[in-house]
Parts: sequence; C-alpha cells; structure tokens
Amino acid sequence: MENETRIIELVKGIVEELVENNVESLPLEDDTETMDLIEELDYYPGVMTLPPEEAYYQLDDIIYIYKQTVPHFRLEKNNFKKAFPKLLYMVDFDLYYDNERSDLTLQCNIYEDKHGKWFIRVSNIHVM
Repeated sequence: MENETRIIELVKGIVEELVENNVESLPLEDDTETMDLIEELDYYPGVMTLPPEEAYYQLDDIIYIYKQTVPHFRLEKNNFKKAFPKLLYMVDFDLYYDNERSDLTLQCNIYEDKHGKWFIRVSNIHVM
C-alpha cells in the first residue's frame, strides 16, 4: 500500500500540471517531445478537468501498473558499472475531460535512483 500511495502522489502531480496547461514543465522521457504532447492534447475535444479523488484509488480500473525489474547498474565497455535509474513501474492513467473519464491516456514511468528516491517521467499521451 505504501508504494501505491507514492505512485498516486506522483501521478496526481502530473495530472495537476496537465489540467493547469503546464505541459512545458512536465518531466519527460528522453525520447518524448513537448510539442507532441501539446498536439495530442489539442486534438482532444473538451476541457481537461481534475479527476475525482477516488479515481486515483481505483488502481485496478483506472491506474494500470506494470511492475518492472531492471537493475540500477549495467556494465559498460571494460566492465565498468554505470549507474542508471531503476524502472519500477509503468503507469497508464485515463485523463478526465468535462468531468468525465476519457479515452485519452497519460503514460508515465516511475523510476528509483541509486539513492532510493522515486521520480516520474511522462512517456506519452494518446487515445487508448
């Protein structure tokens, strides 16, 4: 349950930024472009609204979590270890428009750095 609470708080932060139209301030995956997200959001009709609080707690219905197990370290050339954040979870969250659950889905990855700190990166927003 502790991990679910951490996941919810990270996702809520991203959703709040989206509702406030602060797309430029979102933490993105390296291969994700802000303009692509803005374009996708502009295509969708209606006004994005905050989901009801209970939406964040329906983990099996609205937040889809795919647990990952990737190590913090990989070997580079000459067998030197290089630290990478560990991918913990891939999360899908259906966004709300005009106070209704939509089929526009936010996709994020949650990582843990080598010091145990969790952080989130947006990978995509698209219709699912």
